[in-house]
Amino acid sequence: MAKRAPLDEKPFRPLDVSILSSVVQHAPEARGSEVQSPRRIVERPEPTPSLRVAVPMTSRLDQEKRILFTWEEAQALDRLINNLAVRVRAQVKTSHVLRALTTLLLHAEPQIDQRAGERGTLVRPSNGDFTALQQFEREIAHILSHALRDAGPLR
Repeated sequence: MAKRAPLDEKPFRPLDVSILSSVVQHAPEARGSEVQSPRRIVERPEPTPSLRVAVPMTSRLDQEKRILFTWEEAQALDRLINNLAVRVRAQVKTSHVLRALTTLLLHAEPQIDQRAGERGTLVRPSNGDFTALQQFEREIAHILSHALRDAGPLR
């Protein structure tokens, strides 16, 4: 079962703004006659090629990822999956849909990285602040929505 953070817990920030500012301020100066202003966007290394494309399923499904939903979210997801199953006239499970979404996310990984860089820093709220957590996830949804559109259809 997932652990819930106490309400008084400091929000999780893997890249604290003060650390990033410190790194940018202490970056070595560029050689040459051109003067460069400090960059605001932190450049990320190129994603590894194996993660940039959907990996064909050649081995067993043995990695588990757990997620918690509200009752309403679970009902809406079940309804969506049941409607999909009726329309395609096949048995469809939540795992099939989540793996299909994973395929889409991996297809759009470069665009997700670009859109996230354009968006900038997000502050993850504690699990106890449900309203702020919903807003945080909505911001991520905006990034993903735009990136999926930019990536175009699967080939």
